[in-house]
Amino acid sequence: MQSKTKKGAVEKAFTGINGFDGILMGGVPKGRATLISGETGTGKTVILNEFIYRGITRFKENGVYVTFEEDERDIIKNVMGFGWNYASLIAQKKLAFVDAGAFQDVTVESGQNYDLSPLVERIKYAIKKVKAKRLVIDGLDNLFSRFQNKDAVRQTLYRIIAELKDLRVTVLMTAEKSGPEQALSRYGVEEFVADGVIELSLIKGQQQFLRRMFVIKLRGTCFRSGIVEFEITDHGLVVYPKIPIEKVAAKTDFQVRKRFGIKGLDDILGGGIPQGHMILFSGNTGTGKTMFGMHFLKQGIDDGENGVFVALEEPVEQVKKTALAHGWDFNRYEKEGSISFVSTNLIDISNDRLLYQIITAVESINAKRIVIDSVSTFLSETMSEEQVRQFLIQLSGYFKANGVTCIMNHIFPLSFAAERGQLLSSLSTTHMRLSSLTDGIVMLLFVERGQKVKKLINVLKLRGSNHSKEILSYEIEKGGIKMGVKYEE
Repeated sequence: MQSKTKKGAVEKAFTGINGFDGILMGGVPKGRATLISGETGTGKTVILNEFIYRGITRFKENGVYVTFEEDERDIIKNVMGFGWNYASLIAQKKLAFVDAGAFQDVTVESGQNYDLSPLVERIKYAIKKVKAKRLVIDGLDNLFSRFQNKDAVRQTLYRIIAELKDLRVTVLMTAEKSGPEQALSRYGVEEFVADGVIELSLIKGQQQFLRRMFVIKLRGTCFRSGIVEFEITDHGLVVYPKIPIEKVAAKTDFQVRKRFGIKGLDDILGGGIPQGHMILFSGNTGTGKTMFGMHFLKQGIDDGENGVFVALEEPVEQVKKTALAHGWDFNRYEKEGSISFVSTNLIDISNDRLLYQIITAVESINAKRIVIDSVSTFLSETMSEEQVRQFLIQLSGYFKANGVTCIMNHIFPLSFAAERGQLLSSLSTTHMRLSSLTDGIVMLLFVERGQKVKKLINVLKLRGSNHSKEILSYEIEKGGIKMGVKYEE
């Protein structure tokens, strides 16, 4: 199975791996060899197996598996964990194995060249036997452990790949890296012989490994550059391509306002938040950021707009209990398909995976409103400030292109004003450089006056829209937020 390409261009073959063809922009080069490089445990063999299995079962392209490491019986047993029945495919003559682990028929020719024609003939025989269109070679670099000359390794690889190209099979092969800073392969030559090179790596998190891949080259074809996250699930690989940051027609409409349904708040916002805007609600713990978000989703449901709540601080069940205490049955709304929840591992956050979780939730119920509670949680051992910024840039681009209005909560611990006349002077809106990414900023703060602590709200920014500049008081009561009067010292 091949993807559509321009006339005369290098054709591509779909891998069938979830998300992988997205970063490859249609698949691997058809009839060519692509190298999968990485350290032990990065997932190289899983990619080979899924490429073969999806090819046979989805694209009707039979395959040959050449193994220099694992025994055929072990491979068949291992893939059963993904639900892939290799024994049945072998019986149907759709899959053939070539066990090259014990291959000894290597003769040394003059000039330190090596004759691997017996092995190549066995591979050719297997290809013809099942009429294969796909070939994977797992651990080819193990064969060359007895070779002393790198030039001989390169020349031998050239000859093998050239012969396989003549058979018009699409080849994926693996090479082992000895360390993160080492060459892409054991001998440092395999990557120069292959037409494509994809590097896999493991990142140590606080509780788990995070998997990443990087397409280094796909000779003669286009692909998406950049580091991409992926994971190995019970059903195979899931790759999370970056969302292209392109100049698209944003569906932002300043005439269409998304209301909170809070008397007084919508007024100071000029009627509500403009459609397609991303608004930051920033304040200390206890200022009611989550409550404002709940109001926003509840009003959306009343107005016939579905919503998504991204719970990054509290468990989803706790969010539902809090909402119910104020008379909002989020559990019923979820069952009715009016609201969807997204949660993730709070220790090792995978930004790409979370991005696709959010997009999937939005598209599953055609949501037009979303609350992220909160973006402060993103910063972790495995998610840097720059990664948070890139995550939000992609998310913003998607929301604006689809007319989705977003509320992002942000914990700002310094938002406790004590000095008279200086309520906002100590506040900074540049934390994580969020101010440049948002269309609006609403500050929530405490102020201590007369032995009492009051809650105040101010709209600092609302891009392209008039809004009140006043500082107003508010309270959190049973039933939600109640706006007060203009604050006076």
